[in-house]
Amino acid sequence: MSADNDAARQALPLLPTTRLEAFSDGVFAIAITLLVLELHVPTDPVGLLHELAAGWASYLGYFISFAFIGGVWMAHSTLSRFIKASDAPLMGLNLLLLLFVSFLPFTTSLLANHLDDSAAHIAVIIFGINLTLASLMVNVMFGYAARTPGLATDDAADDELRAFERNRLVAVIIQAVATLFGLLLPFVAVLIYLVLSVLILVDPLVRAQRAKARSKAA
Repeated sequence: MSADNDAARQALPLLPTTRLEAFSDGVFAIAITLLVLELHVPTDPVGLLHELAAGWASYLGYFISFAFIGGVWMAHSTLSRFIKASDAPLMGLNLLLLLFVSFLPFTTSLLANHLDDSAAHIAVIIFGINLTLASLMVNVMFGYAARTPGLATDDAADDELRAFERNRLVAVIIQAVATLFGLLLPFVAVLIYLVLSVLILVDPLVRAQRAKARSKAA
């Protein structure tokens, strides 16, 4: 039965990755732009500092979502580097990823507006579910690309895709657990979102530096 499934996958027409990359980059850019448009600009010259301080939840939400989307974009760029072609299922998975990414401006605004009131736990949970589903889709895309014949550029790229899937699974689990924390400890959950988003953003940079160091040592 598995042989039949492999044959069916190989029979799927392969597509160039250019459309997938271009459309995705546009959505990432629009999502990040919409985030900053949600920030309120103070207009009272007398109470300017007070109004700025009162918007702390908006700035926090913006930074978390900006770092998260940046990390997802970098992961998506890594995926594009390791595949030579796409297919219809991968395009569909990519659309699901973009669905959750494009929803982040709304859930970020929800978080910012309710982080300091009685509905904080609801807003934090919805925001966390959004982050978790987006992270999960990144992993699903990497796993699909690694397991589908004809998509990876070579065997080494296939190994890199599988390694990335395993490593980032930890981030998905942590985000899911943090979302559960939001039921009772919403501020703790938001702190975890913040730390994890920053780590996701800087992880590719750290890996690149390590790879350069290893190549120089060799």
